[in-house]
Amino acid sequence: MKLMGRDIPARELVARIEERLRERGLPSSERADVPEQGVEPRVDPLSFNLQALEENSDATRALPLHTHRGGAGQLVLVAKWAFRKTCQVFINEALSRQRVFNGHVRDSYAQLSAEVIRLRAEVETLRAAQAAAQEQTPPAEPSARPRRTAKQTKAPEER
Repeated sequence: MKLMGRDIPARELVARIEERLRERGLPSSERADVPEQGVEPRVDPLSFNLQALEENSDATRALPLHTHRGGAGQLVLVAKWAFRKTCQVFINEALSRQRVFNGHVRDSYAQLSAEVIRLRAEVETLRAAQAAAQEQTPPAEPSARPRRTAKQTKAPEER
């Protein structure tokens, strides 16, 4: 189970799902083994999205053939396979510009991700420096001389 972080209690989630299944009269699945350490660690969205863009950037690369049909499903798969084999040249030509565009998007995303990572590191450095500076400087004491009121700051002829 791949979730975003350890904030979600996996055992409780599975127990609630099984309870809801039982309430609806559906048999629960066999016992799911939830690792002792919980769910997988949080996924870095920048690297995850970059990897997804990398995997899917080539629009001419075909997805695996599949069908939802029952009995005639094999015939449909054969027809899809024959269409791909005979028309792949035209498919590549039609999607060539999309493939180039997807490559530019992937590269731009990689550059922006690198910039975000660099800026995060810089912010952390600045925050650490600011915290260290605040620890070293004692709090400012209030000044000993009293402040003047508006009446005291006016010129003598205006009073």
